[in-house]
Amino acid sequence: MMKAVQIYGYSKKLEAHINDVPIPRINKHQVLIKTNVAGVDPHLLLAITGKVRIFDQYDFPLTLGNELSGVIESVGEAVTDFKKGDRVYALMPLDTMGAFAEYVVADANIVVKMPKHLTFEEGAAIPLSALTVVQAFDVLNVKPGAKLFIPGGTGGFGQIAIPFARSKKLFVAVSGSESSRHLALSIGADQFIDYQKQNYVEVLKDFDYVIDTRGVSEFRKELRILKPGGKLLSLNAVPNARFAIQHGGFSTMQRLLFGAIGMPFDIAAHLQRKSYDFLYVQPNGKQLKNITQWIDEAGIKPTIDSTFAFTQVNEAIAKIAKGTAQGKILMTIQEGETIT
Repeated sequence: MMKAVQIYGYSKKLEAHINDVPIPRINKHQVLIKTNVAGVDPHLLLAITGKVRIFDQYDFPLTLGNELSGVIESVGEAVTDFKKGDRVYALMPLDTMGAFAEYVVADANIVVKMPKHLTFEEGAAIPLSALTVVQAFDVLNVKPGAKLFIPGGTGGFGQIAIPFARSKKLFVAVSGSESSRHLALSIGADQFIDYQKQNYVEVLKDFDYVIDTRGVSEFRKELRILKPGGKLLSLNAVPNARFAIQHGGFSTMQRLLFGAIGMPFDIAAHLQRKSYDFLYVQPNGKQLKNITQWIDEAGIKPTIDSTFAFTQVNEAIAKIAKGTAQGKILMTIQEGETIT
């Protein structure tokens, strides 16, 4: 048996439970990971409250958690890239989750060996943000010399997005609280907007790309700073018809729904000769391996906001709900693992 953080159903109350459950078995294409640290991210809030039902229908009880770092405990007979004892990290599929557990089963093709210079804590802060960055840049088809704005770009996503964008020769502007200015500039941001003192619509113009982390409330403001032909990609607003087409597997009803709720956003963008896209990140071992090489070569180390013990899972979820983290929020799964 092992311990896992689970919910029994959707609830407005942000509360999870630590249960004893059987250690899962692997098939020949999977690996069993002994989890050291897991990342605590905003998607958890959507999963717990049921706001993610538009994409995923969960089976309950559901083990929470999207990203993790740990050590390979055993491998399936068809797995050749890993062996017992390998230090690895992974993003779990968002439609099943499962990282908040002492042992996790994952398909070998979504698992990647961690850079040697990272601790387990630093490693757990990377997979979700790194894959979101790669997939967002693919959708935007970014070009060197272009200008990118990330509102609220000083959290876990921004800490990978900013230096990665600079490595692609983009001009990067971000907004955040004044307390996060130094962090943003130190990792490569070219321009910082203090949202409490400045309205970025009055400061920024003629941008090529916006990666939205704030949602529907910021859409029209973000659209305004784009030049004609500019692209707005949201991580937190609503899906649209193009998203449904590009990402197969959705039902006919879902495709119709995405088209309907995304139509006002598509029309608003089209009227200004701009475009709107939505991203719902997916695990991808090949992409994670590629960006891992860059992380290793660049010596990237994510900033950790805070780390909670396994028994403090509800405190960790409450902290992410506040939206004030400067860096990644983590949860230690195995006893004795501390920040180094």
